[in-house]
Formats: sequence, structure tokens, C-alpha cells
Amino acid sequence: MLDNDDIIKLSEVFVTKEDLKDFATKSDVLAFKNEILTVQDKILEELKTLTQEKTFEDEQDKKQKRILEIHNNALKNHKILSENESAEIEELRVF
Repeated sequence: MLDNDDIIKLSEVFVTKEDLKDFATKSDVLAFKNEILTVQDKILEELKTLTQEKTFEDEQDKKQKRILEIHNNALKNHKILSENESAEIEELRVF
């Protein structure tokens, strides 16, 4: 038979229902997991949108740079620009 000292020793090793109240339950963990996954989905969706916008913007920039290059070459080759103006445009070129 267990005496009082044995019960005290066992209570140091085993937990009670009262002790477990401070821990998350399985449903708490699943709810938290669902919240995290929902936020992650929103972030990934926004990232996908930003990536698509960036790709489109990069393509637009390439087109604009090519058009400016064609215009500048035409102006330079047909002597519409002075040598100084052509040199200034060349200094500004970043493409």
C-alpha cells in the first residue's frame, strides 16, 4: 500500500491534469499551424504577384532602352546632334 511519502515521490515524477492545463492542446497546435499556413499562403501569393510585376517592368525597361538607343544612334548618325550632345548622351547611358 502507498503511504503519503510514496504519493509525494510519485507526484514529483508524474503530472496531473492541473499541471497539463498550461500546455497547448492538439487543437491549439493545429489552429496555430493553420494560421501560419494561411499567412504563408498570403505571403507567397503577394511574392508571386511582385515577381510577375517585376518581370513585366524589366521587359518594359528593355524595350524603352532599346528604343532610346535606336533614337540616339539615328540622331548621331544623321548629324542631328552635335558632338557634345552625343557625348553627353553616351555619358548618361546605363545600358
